[in-house]
Amino acid sequence: MAASQGRIWLDGRERTFLVVTAGHGETKDAGTPQAVLMVLHGSSQSGKSVRSFAGNSFDTLAAGGRVAVVYPDGLKKLWNHASSDAQTVDDVAFMGALVDHFHDNYGPIPVVVAGYSNGGQLVIRLIHELADRLDGAAIVSATLPRPGGLAFDDKMLPLPVLLIHGTRDLVVPYRGEGGFFGLWARNRGPSAPETARYFARRNGITSAPDEELLPHLPQSGRTLVRAARYRQEGRAPVTLYTVEGGGHVVPNRRRSPIKLLGRTTQDISAAEAVAEFFPALRG
Repeated sequence: MAASQGRIWLDGRERTFLVVTAGHGETKDAGTPQAVLMVLHGSSQSGKSVRSFAGNSFDTLAAGGRVAVVYPDGLKKLWNHASSDAQTVDDVAFMGALVDHFHDNYGPIPVVVAGYSNGGQLVIRLIHELADRLDGAAIVSATLPRPGGLAFDDKMLPLPVLLIHGTRDLVVPYRGEGGFFGLWARNRGPSAPETARYFARRNGITSAPDEELLPHLPQSGRTLVRAARYRQEGRAPVTLYTVEGGGHVVPNRRRSPIKLLGRTTQDISAAEAVAEFFPALRG
């Protein structure tokens, strides 16, 4: 793999990002990428640290030369996922500028965005405000804001959405965000299933989801993964993977999670699920 640091200037600030592509000579198909996957980190992380946190598993999508995997950096290791105040950092504009940057370099290729935790919250905002520039969105360990929290513009454009969430997530509870490690849990927001249903309705899907228990691997221990797939002809699909017993993690087959954040599973890899869900990311 080849990793390079990128920089662009926006609103008088230097914004940085890491780009991972197939290294020269690593594959006969290496050349101009045909798609971009942007992976947004959680709070207190950076692009570099979420890359490691996910076991470098998203890098595998770049191995064939088709996909450039991009890890942007939030200012002060945080994304502005809600505020539209003129004094706040405009991370929607940063994402739009990155799309322009890669279109300038690679041509008008598909761009998919994935986000973990605070990055997933920004992805939720991008689905509403930047759907015309994106080809899909993946949300890991994040749910919709509480009622009244959608304080941004909604272009009302459909977009394929993939969600992954653990039922033992103590940071963003599966049954509704309630504060850090369950504090203030009585003030719940929408649950992960409610978030998936919201995006299905937003995409015009009226049918019930197809539900499936994924094959269980012995090394997954006490975790199980259930899929709820919302599909309807002519509509952008939505899928929720529920990791029974899973914590506030990015499931992958390469790195064990920080114990404080809960269990992971081997029954699903977030990177593999993203590649399966979005055809543009497959070779």
